[in-house]
Amino acid sequence: MQKRKKWIYFFLCLGLLVTYLYFHSGKSCPGYINAEKYGANGDDLQDDTKAIQQAINESYSSKIGKVRLTGNKHYVLTSGLNVKRGIELELGQNTKILVNGNFRAFSLHKNSSITNGIVEVTDKRFRSEVIYLDGKEQFWSDTRTRVRNLTIINSSGNHGGTGIKLFAGGVDHYISFVNFQDLSIAGFQKGLEISVQKPKKKAAWINGNRFINFTFDDCIECIVIHSSRTVPNESSGNQFLGLQIQVSKQTEQILSVSGTHNTFDGMIWDTQLLSSASEPVDLTANSIQTQVKFNINGKFVKDRGVDNKF
Repeated sequence: MQKRKKWIYFFLCLGLLVTYLYFHSGKSCPGYINAEKYGANGDDLQDDTKAIQQAINESYSSKIGKVRLTGNKHYVLTSGLNVKRGIELELGQNTKILVNGNFRAFSLHKNSSITNGIVEVTDKRFRSEVIYLDGKEQFWSDTRTRVRNLTIINSSGNHGGTGIKLFAGGVDHYISFVNFQDLSIAGFQKGLEISVQKPKKKAAWINGNRFINFTFDDCIECIVIHSSRTVPNESSGNQFLGLQIQVSKQTEQILSVSGTHNTFDGMIWDTQLLSSASEPVDLTANSIQTQVKFNINGKFVKDRGVDNKF
């Protein structure tokens, strides 16, 4: 009997030890880092930036590759996060990150991704980007960069800043074959911006990306693409499928596009809210063979390009 009690005590102590390590190791499982280890607390509305960045840094250095923020909690950012190469930042379905200030919230690097959850801008001063990709990272078909199942909202009431921005402007800087899927963007100056600047030599481009099942709501400009027709600075062959665009009295432009062979397919809601004199779909002089399939009257379209189809 005595020996049996010793074994019971042994297993009880072992269980307590395992439980302690489980909740204090910073890992809820061997496959990811929990930012709570560094003090991220989604219940106190205090700044969690440093803690989340430390979790990202550890996930990068340890090659674990994933950071999770879960639960119906609100985490606060007062400066931007650098989502390093190969890191997946995964939020819970109803986990919310509050952006408090004017700064670029998430810089995504090659093979990094952000999935699920809600990012909410609460500061009227906000004029930056929520999610930013820079072509200097040279995103290509062999990379695993993803942005998926995310709600991005500016609830401050100022309609400032940009939901997602893709930029390329240096020698051989490019973003190609990246998938963006199941996203809602609401309340910004620009919902999605693609910008390609002419480099000093050679070429820069943002081509062949997929934007699938996007909802834009109450944005002043929903989709904006700035580029030349082709190289040295082009944005071509990008596909926008399953668009749902809800205009408001604040909306001035649904689409402004440059480049070649970009395609757009979706629904526009409540066009009666637009100014009767407006032409919110602008196929610019630098657009060639753009294909647009919307449910609105041609009077809303300004076509200054070449061989475009509406």
